[in-house]
Amino acid sequence: MAKKTHKSLSLAISPRGVAALVLVLAFVVATALLGRWQWDRTQGILEAERATKAQRVPVEQVLPLSATDVPADAMGHRVTLRGRWVADKQVAVVNREGDGKPGVWIVTALHLASGPTVGVVRGWLPRADSPGAVAQAGLVVVEAVVQADENFYASAVSAPGTAASIRNLSEIFGQPMLPGYVVLTSEEPLVIPAPIPVPAQVSTDVPFPLRNFVYALQWWLFGLFAVAVFVRWLWRDNDVH
Repeated sequence: MAKKTHKSLSLAISPRGVAALVLVLAFVVATALLGRWQWDRTQGILEAERATKAQRVPVEQVLPLSATDVPADAMGHRVTLRGRWVADKQVAVVNREGDGKPGVWIVTALHLASGPTVGVVRGWLPRADSPGAVAQAGLVVVEAVVQADENFYASAVSAPGTAASIRNLSEIFGQPMLPGYVVLTSEEPLVIPAPIPVPAQVSTDVPFPLRNFVYALQWWLFGLFAVAVFVRWLWRDNDVH
């Protein structure tokens, strides 16, 4: 074994071995740089997609009417809505806390200028008939955050005009609705009194660009493979001789 190792070292410092080593090193450096380039592209794509999701877009862009559920990449997306409140399409979601006090969430249908209707959590009030429960008339511009239907109290029976959870708004309001709902963060024109805005689950999570990461990993594996081939060549060359 020691003799074979000595021969391998002798081959490595021979002109032929040095030439092969230079080629291998050049290839390894190239694959390392290419892998790093793909890794940087992966991070760049992530940052760009997160920045895009953090920007407000029209709600129609992230909640298609044809969808039955909120798309995964729409969850927590900041959106803008333009339309008119539908006064007779409103429900009070019971047992909701606000500032440490019991109360309700006011959910009102907003008929968008583009055609569809979406359920909007306008905010919290002590009671369903508290001042501010009635939505203002006229065209409004609402900024909000997209949320998926709540998955609890599915079988609960509620009194007319109330609900135990925010789900199946199409059934509650008796008309087609965009999937899920949105939580209001601001409304223009400003109206006082108004429900107190409730916290919304904002998310900037985006799908990981796996393809670019695999490309980076692939280049690095190529570099390791070249080193392994070079070492094996040094070792096997002695078996030939």
